[in-house]
Amino acid sequence: THIHKLHRFQFAAAISTLLAMTAKPYVRKAAAALSASVPALSRQRPQGRLASGAASAATSALALRFAPTALPLSSGAAAWRPFWGVRTASSSSSGPLQSDAVNPDREEVEEPPKLDEEQDVEDDLVKAQVRVYRRDKEEHQRIFRWGVGNSFRMIAANRFTPVHKPHPKEVCVRNDYYESENPNIIWEELNESWEVYWYENNKLTARPFPVKKFGVERAKREAYAFYEQLGKDGRLHEKKKIESPQPGVFFDERLQDWICFFPRGNHRHSRAYSVTKYGFEGAQKLAVAKQNDPVNGLLHHRKGRAPVIPFRKQRKALESA
Repeated sequence: THIHKLHRFQFAAAISTLLAMTAKPYVRKAAAALSASVPALSRQRPQGRLASGAASAATSALALRFAPTALPLSSGAAAWRPFWGVRTASSSSSGPLQSDAVNPDREEVEEPPKLDEEQDVEDDLVKAQVRVYRRDKEEHQRIFRWGVGNSFRMIAANRFTPVHKPHPKEVCVRNDYYESENPNIIWEELNESWEVYWYENNKLTARPFPVKKFGVERAKREAYAFYEQLGKDGRLHEKKKIESPQPGVFFDERLQDWICFFPRGNHRHSRAYSVTKYGFEGAQKLAVAKQNDPVNGLLHHRKGRAPVIPFRKQRKALESA
């Protein structure tokens, strides 16, 4: 800010000093010629303390702007000195512009205290204020057919409409995204959702957490959080184990029937008794009775009408009456 107050000879001397700092030989020759052409008036003490301070500040500022290699780039606190505390080439050499010699009343800048060796090593690593996020896991590109949700789509009123229409979106997904440590939480490929399975009231229950509603990572987190909440509420139960009363009789979970096997002649036959029709224990007793006595163990009747009475029995009943 004080460059415009410098004398033209002092400004030429500052430029010659900056040119002398460079490593180019032809530039050094030009700087020597420029320094020789400056009259002796430039070496005199400038009038006023303001001109001296302006010359020193201008030289140091230009040295920082155009010759950063002139600064002491050593490790530790010296690398972070302000430009007014650094001794540039103009102040250390016997050049035409010497701020310390010209202005003896100027106060010397105190150097910062020396640090320990451990602190010097820590200062060598510059701590950046902005942290850069780098992904360290393997990833792949995937197109989610039904879309990718977010906090806005989590609200029922803001879901994709129509629901059955695809909303494809390509995103970057890590390779281990589909792996689950909990066997009751699995990835469902068709609907692109995380499914939570648990047993409640002797029945297998499931609840989906689709990506199109919660998003890629949030859908998985919500599924795990819901499973933990089920455990806190005491809704997680083990699968009921149904034991077989005897060999050849078992319960079919898919059909919800009691099945029994029995031989007839040289062939093996089977019968199924529904739990919905006879009840759980009733169907089990029927299956056991059928296996124990395949011929006379059970007396089946036809639906909708009474058993058929043979004609001879009917005739004898009429004659006796």
